[in-house]
Amino acid sequence: MATKIIKDVYTEYLSGSVVVTPPASNIEFIAGAAQGGQLLTRYTISDKDTAEQIFRGGELLKALLERLDVGSSMIYAVRIGDAVKASLTLQNGETDVIQLEASEPGAWWNGIEIDVTIDGDNRIVEITDPDTEETYDFTSDSNDGLIAAINAGQILITASKLADDLPDTVTGQNLTDGTDGEELTNENYIDAIDYSEQFTDVSWVHFIGAETVALWTAIVTSCQNMIENVLGERFAILDFPRFDPVNQDNPTPQEIQDYVDNCISSKADFANRNAVFFIGEAGFIDSDGNEYINRVSSSCSGKMAAVDLQKSLLGESPVNIISLVPEFSRGQQVQLIQANINYLRTQSGIGKIIALSNNAPPIGETYNRIEKLRAVYAAGKQVRTAAFPHLGRPNDEGGEGLKLLEEDMKRPLELMVQKGEIDSYELTVESTDEMRTLGEAHVTLSVNSMKAFEIILTKVYLD
Repeated sequence: MATKIIKDVYTEYLSGSVVVTPPASNIEFIAGAAQGGQLLTRYTISDKDTAEQIFRGGELLKALLERLDVGSSMIYAVRIGDAVKASLTLQNGETDVIQLEASEPGAWWNGIEIDVTIDGDNRIVEITDPDTEETYDFTSDSNDGLIAAINAGQILITASKLADDLPDTVTGQNLTDGTDGEELTNENYIDAIDYSEQFTDVSWVHFIGAETVALWTAIVTSCQNMIENVLGERFAILDFPRFDPVNQDNPTPQEIQDYVDNCISSKADFANRNAVFFIGEAGFIDSDGNEYINRVSSSCSGKMAAVDLQKSLLGESPVNIISLVPEFSRGQQVQLIQANINYLRTQSGIGKIIALSNNAPPIGETYNRIEKLRAVYAAGKQVRTAAFPHLGRPNDEGGEGLKLLEEDMKRPLELMVQKGEIDSYELTVESTDEMRTLGEAHVTLSVNSMKAFEIILTKVYLD
């Protein structure tokens, strides 16, 4: 149940039949290290080509491709880290005359090649793209003209003037010192968490590699603040440390058990309805056909985005996973279920199954499943969206508009019931004389999401 006060609600609304487009209920916000893209900048990603063009490589790009492979349709992606732009200084003798700097930070730009040749009074600067080997040629007899032409004619680098002289001849020089900032700090994550809060339409967040209890706490605290301050509903996918056996291709049973025990121990005292954990790793194929190992979190998130509200993840198969590392024993699976940790398993004839859909709620918490939580949060979003046209107008004394406000907020909930996205709801709107004077309405919403019963598949022996 959620109880909120909607301020500045007017009750002189005349229509009572507003049709509001339901807000999206599966927008993901993910942040991580990458080889391309501006730092701490939101990019809206809905296809793999765009993701590859912007981020070029790194953990963030992997996470995007894994999500898109299994059903994500809208992702807010943010690059974080302490990346540095590559650069090259052109000289005339010992005088620095032109500074060339990569358009974005990252090691990829170290591969940009620069050639400078002399043609009479002119200088010709040739810039070569390391991926496509496409070249861009710029010619001028002045340093100002040369810099203006470079900046207007391509987007790989920017040029700035250091002196008036034209540069000397250069052959096969590359930009240098660009770094990706792959080693993320707590400060990088905290900046990303703060940045995420401005996007109130986001349904869940994932800060790739944030694997300490301190960072988990910061993430779910942000989610809780968003909810309590009526800014938006969201939950978080949280990462465990990576599975790191001596031999990745042949982990020992003890290494797998230690991994399970350590993950369970690290979250033993961590309980929050907005926390969702996925354990384990899997083999994936990248765009070049190479196999790599990564966490399963992104594939599970993408599958979650693909299924309907209130639909369980049990039986869903992330199609881009080619192997599981490790595969948990039946006893370990029981341990994980009891600890509210989600995992994948392989079952003959059925394929890869996301087992259960637990979040990590406190004892007695009503909404203890991802699909329930999604349905509840989607209902809250739609109610507030329906209430928005009623804000900021004078109140009437008869309360007629208050009835219209209630009707408009119930309309999207009725539609959710018809679609099977929630089972039932209770919504009341109250406004005392004093509240009416202050322009407030007291809204109480209770959502019933109970369809997420699961059949646990196991062997049955008949005599």
